[in-house]
Amino acid sequence: MSTPTLQRLSSRLKLRHFVLLAELDRERSISRTAQQLNLAQPTVTRALAEIEDIFMTPLFVRGRRGLEATAAGELVLARARNALLDASALEQDLASLTAGFQGVLRIGVIPYLSNRTHDALWRHLLPLRPALGFVVEEATSDRLLEAVTSRRLDCAICRFTSARADSGLVQQHLYPQEPRLVVSRAAARRLARRGIDWGAFSSLKWILPPQHSPIRDMVHAIFASAGQQVPAPVLEAYAQKTVGSVLRQLPDAITILPDDIALEVAEASGASVLPQRLQWNLPPVGMVRRADLSNAQRVDGIAQALRGGSAA
Repeated sequence: MSTPTLQRLSSRLKLRHFVLLAELDRERSISRTAQQLNLAQPTVTRALAEIEDIFMTPLFVRGRRGLEATAAGELVLARARNALLDASALEQDLASLTAGFQGVLRIGVIPYLSNRTHDALWRHLLPLRPALGFVVEEATSDRLLEAVTSRRLDCAICRFTSARADSGLVQQHLYPQEPRLVVSRAAARRLARRGIDWGAFSSLKWILPPQHSPIRDMVHAIFASAGQQVPAPVLEAYAQKTVGSVLRQLPDAITILPDDIALEVAEASGASVLPQRLQWNLPPVGMVRRADLSNAQRVDGIAQALRGGSAA
């Protein structure tokens, strides 16, 4: 396979080519792609041929499921997605200028982030000059890391991972979180003076985060090490208001939350944080960004502010 030169790519490759490739990858069909882009089918066929001529190699082949990307196609598609995300970010930045802001900062946060941490974040960001616009996305750590890697987000406050040094990500430690048991008021009266008794705990009504989250995995490991079967949860949820409401309504409800979140939920719901300490650790909370982020200094300033002003 011949390799196209930078001059060849810069003189012939257009952003609309990336739009077409992304749509072909999504639809896996020339006819459906033409329909989605409101183009004639021969136009899409000619455009694909033009793009493959630019890259000097086939980017798609016909398979049992329709069009399938070749190895070269996968490489080009990865770059195409990044280019389109960058273009979308540029669109947001330009729109923010019209609205009087000097760009947009896109931040991801995990659900288990305390009010104190949120307050420290906005206490730092809102007075910044020139003023910025903000987009905030709440999701689990794995989804936030994917969004940062794919350039949909500039940074994320999430749990540390085992990301390799060559992953293109920079992780900065913010603070640890200790898991604590939170139980409804009625159950707390009979459990507060007991030791860690997973047999007794298993008979309660459990509220757990979704499958494959760090705390859910930790709960499974705790019960397995205690020789107990993992109880089926009565509720799977991250939302603190939902968890608090169920703790108020169920007299024998129990959950495990990070210590700062546990205190907030207990205060809002009338539940209790048990004094027993668990001999298990959660991955620490950190700030994650791409190594090549253009406004890395600004994001690093957020991390410094959170280390100085957040909880835990």
